[in-house]
Amino acid sequence: MKAVTTLILILCLLPVTSQAAKLYKWVDEKGVVHFSDRKPEDPGKIRGPLEVRELKEPKSKETPSHPVLPSFSRNPIEHATHCTFTIKGPRRLGSGFFISSNGYAITCRHVIEGETGQVALLRNHSEFPISVISMSARHDLALLLVLYAKNTPFLSLRDPHTLVPGERLFTIGASAGLDSTITDGVFTGFRKMRKSGEVVIQFSAPVNRGNSGGPLIDEKGEVVGVVSMKYSKMNGVPVSGVGFAVLSSQVIEEYRSYIEGQK
Repeated sequence: MKAVTTLILILCLLPVTSQAAKLYKWVDEKGVVHFSDRKPEDPGKIRGPLEVRELKEPKSKETPSHPVLPSFSRNPIEHATHCTFTIKGPRRLGSGFFISSNGYAITCRHVIEGETGQVALLRNHSEFPISVISMSARHDLALLLVLYAKNTPFLSLRDPHTLVPGERLFTIGASAGLDSTITDGVFTGFRKMRKSGEVVIQFSAPVNRGNSGGPLIDEKGEVVGVVSMKYSKMNGVPVSGVGFAVLSSQVIEEYRSYIEGQK
């Protein structure tokens, strides 16, 4: 009897090995992408393969495998930095921003088109894989899913047609490779691009390589556009303070169902 009691006591003192959490991604029969910690209820309705990614358990409370992104901000611009991330790839550098609490995000099509193996560098300096959900055929826009297992802070979108010339605007992105860089300027007006015929926002905030795909926001932290390009030279003469952004109304038009809280 004593031997049995001793054996039970030893077993109780042994460390328990916990199973690693898993992240499942699949596309249903309607083409909707799902991202969950549980397997799909009806595997027969999956279109394509079921992707499974193991998430390692945190070693301790101080070093979690998925650090929580900051939820407290002292002003709307700081909040916007928490919602913006750097996109790192083999050949390109860009930015993106969250539009929902479950990891959906927006960037420019030219940032991710033709690239593979890109990752999102979040504000807490952690890196996570990116899945490209959709690339717009009409605009320089793309919808991403950042495979982050916790809720993400996200930005609201504003109707860009309510902008007034001279209104202060901010850009956030990996300007010149420096993540979460903030620059400010003003709304100049709407311009119709000669080659594409597309109407874009012109603004004066300085932007550099790495800003593409980042948000153009107002003083309330609401997105009015997605930074897409700038003029660097005109007839061989350097130009500064002439940037362009895809309208937020076009983001809504393309990806309304993914934007959290959008009416």
